[in-house]
Amino acid sequence: MRILVCFKVTPDFEMLREADWIAGEGSLAEGAGVQTRYVPRVLNCFDESALELALRLRDAAAGRSSAGPELSAVSIGGKEVEPFLTTLLALDYVRAARVDVGVHVDFAPATVASIVAAYARRVDRSDVILLGCRSGPGDGGTVPFRIAEALGWPCMTEVVELDAPPGGLLRVAGLADDGLLRVTFQPPCVLAVGNAVVSRLRVPTLRDRLARRDVPVDVLPAADLGIEVEREIEREPSRLIGLEAVRRARAGVVVDGRTPHEKAQRLLDDHLKAVIERL
Repeated sequence: MRILVCFKVTPDFEMLREADWIAGEGSLAEGAGVQTRYVPRVLNCFDESALELALRLRDAAAGRSSAGPELSAVSIGGKEVEPFLTTLLALDYVRAARVDVGVHVDFAPATVASIVAAYARRVDRSDVILLGCRSGPGDGGTVPFRIAEALGWPCMTEVVELDAPPGGLLRVAGLADDGLLRVTFQPPCVLAVGNAVVSRLRVPTLRDRLARRDVPVDVLPAADLGIEVEREIEREPSRLIGLEAVRRARAGVVVDGRTPHEKAQRLLDDHLKAVIERL
């Protein structure tokens, strides 16, 4: 079994100020979008779970003395992605690649899905595509379904557990409205990881890094996959119009007073008494 894990390296949005949530003018193809060059890069949390779940699936198969899945990883982005790819190579991912598109695709889920599907068809030829169910602001959770539609594969979302019994099957557990749903798949399939208990990618040792330091990261232009990115963006079903930060501040009142007793009395008289009388 060959598993392709797709992941996204995102800016640490917690580091952005409210004033930074401004979309640049023009189209995505012209470089519009939130400017985050100065913000540290982190793994999208759902994709990070997917990367670790794939490793645990491989380890479990090795513990049963059976042939474990062959893991590969791909991401869309520039050079900021490569440190994460070299980490995955040190963790014994067989291949690690990035697709260079040269423009913002944060708000272009159909374009992202086209690129991933083309990479899976033309380059990796995997049996299973594993990725996070969402990838941050601008993603409505449609990418896994679009990839599955492009490839003609079944798709399951909100995956939290994976197991590979003998026979080339996959046992998958996912969250549903009424509890945990367990499904057995015969690959190929697309699996989107949700709020899995496994949420952190393991850290390779220095020995692991040195052992695979000469393994290169593959870099592919989107054109090599038969994708014209600007044309794909123009065909996006939705367009970025603007961005606005969600205001999470709560209304409040400061109760003045010289002593705790005076503050408590003022709180009762000015705010709580009317509420109590209505009860």
